[in-house]
Amino acid sequence: MLILEKPFVSKTLIKTAVEKHIPVLKNAMSDEISSEGYALNLLSDEEFVNEYEKRGRIYTMSENALGWVFENIKDKNLLEKITLLKNKATFRNICSDIYPDFFFKNVEIKNLNEVNIDNLKFPLVLKPSIGFLSAGVYVVKNAEEWKNAIDNIQQNFQKVGTQFPEFVIGTHDFLIEEYIKGEEYAVDTYFDENGNPTILNIFHHRFANESDTSDRLYCSSLKLYNNYEESFMQFLNKLNVVLNLKNFPMHIEFRYDGKMAIPIEINPLRFAGFCLNELQTHISGIHPISAYLENIHISRDQMWKNKEEDTYSFIVLERPIDSKPTERFNEKKFFDDMMDVLELRPLSDPTVGVAATAFIRSDNQHQSELEHILHLDMHDYMI
Repeated sequence: MLILEKPFVSKTLIKTAVEKHIPVLKNAMSDEISSEGYALNLLSDEEFVNEYEKRGRIYTMSENALGWVFENIKDKNLLEKITLLKNKATFRNICSDIYPDFFFKNVEIKNLNEVNIDNLKFPLVLKPSIGFLSAGVYVVKNAEEWKNAIDNIQQNFQKVGTQFPEFVIGTHDFLIEEYIKGEEYAVDTYFDENGNPTILNIFHHRFANESDTSDRLYCSSLKLYNNYEESFMQFLNKLNVVLNLKNFPMHIEFRYDGKMAIPIEINPLRFAGFCLNELQTHISGIHPISAYLENIHISRDQMWKNKEEDTYSFIVLERPIDSKPTERFNEKKFFDDMMDVLELRPLSDPTVGVAATAFIRSDNQHQSELEHILHLDMHDYMI
């Protein structure tokens, strides 16, 4: 069961849905895709709900699809689990037994000015209890930055919040939590019909420096799995003792502090966005969404057979802010500069802010190109 929605659906997923005859909700996005000649297995609202009641597994492309789920799906258990995980304060409460020393505090937006900063430990993170992307998220290092963040929230955030439904981005409560140090990682996983977790992707979100917050580079390798899969599985098993999730996909962002993996947030009913999850398709040949819907458990050995020394990466190549609408991505230069481009997806719409996304492979002799990617000047790749 698949709900296709904005902002983006890849041709890889569309072709998978057609080949596997996956039931797809008939909506504006799927109608547009069908009009391009793709024979999707489209179901009306009623047909989709009836089919879900038989199959019990549903996947949503983005936060935009959750509104339809809440309005049409009557599975109270599913809706309750989505709500629990979407609310970051509730999520922190759920995790409090796993991380008893982790500081967090939920505060109504109207009471933020009354918080006694003498009781806070900087650096900290201030973010909406229900959030979408990075809207309203602040890393606060001192009292002056705290004041600036509160002023900005009072002036601007509620205006931003009116652009999204309340279940996508909340405008009433903010979460204050300690800043998690360490490298950033992400995991795509699903819990099967018995509540057992399967990890479909592990990514290392690499940054150019401490001030870098971009989504430029995500990497995966056997070494990454060997180092961190056990820690992530331990968290997933502990989490499910509390939540009892079944037939449920999610994307989790972690930081690893050198001792344990601490979750930053969980995105329910979907994997990594903007097609990052399809890195697994290049590694194993299996689409992660298909793996979830068909209950496929991809083993570490299956993923990395004959690729033990390779790193597979997903790259977001931002469009320079000052580029002209007529400028396009220089595909030839990119292919010439990289060791092995597995797939390049140029984006023609200048309003998206992304010139292209790419999947690449790097062997041990070409690891330096990953550091080079982090420091690319995108002006050099526009023509």
